[in-house]
Amino acid sequence: MRLARTFDTVVLAGVCLTLLMAFYYQLVLGELPCALCNLQRLGFMIFGAGLLLNVRYGTSPWNHLLSAAGALVGSLVALLQIFVHVLPGTPPTGTAFLGLHMYDWTYIALTGAIVYSLVSLAFLAAGGRRRTRDDAAWRPPGAAAVSAAFIVLVGANLVSTFLENGFHPFKSGGQFHYEMLYDGDVMKP
Repeated sequence: MRLARTFDTVVLAGVCLTLLMAFYYQLVLGELPCALCNLQRLGFMIFGAGLLLNVRYGTSPWNHLLSAAGALVGSLVALLQIFVHVLPGTPPTGTAFLGLHMYDWTYIALTGAIVYSLVSLAFLAAGGRRRTRDDAAWRPPGAAAVSAAFIVLVGANLVSTFLENGFHPFKSGGQFHYEMLYDGDVMKP
């Protein structure tokens, strides 16, 4: 059980790094996320929520199922975006990283996350070991910091999405400004 919680903490740190990288592209490079990008981020957040529950309250099959469901939704949305850009004459969206665009990397990462969740679930089912009080109270080193970082990043994503879209539905075709910060002046970018 302790090893599983340690792995979940490390993977949750990877989710935090992914969300931080998405903010780097958004805030530093000025590439606002489109509707599909926001849904892919949501997939990462749901995947991370299952990991957070495992780290905080102990490993549970339901938490792994939540993680797998979030990763599946995000992976399918990324695959949809890949299919959109496969059409001849359709330009790719955003800056490439190591030759692949963010939606390609998202598909790879979230498909790996599905595999991670299912393998973790299989090991949990095969273990058959009951949790002890020591296992329930034990936290991996750095788990509190990683958990806090994840919660802050989820909140920042919610605020960012609200500032980007306001009370309007997601816009297709990409975002060019933050709706809630835009005063309507067509001369401004």
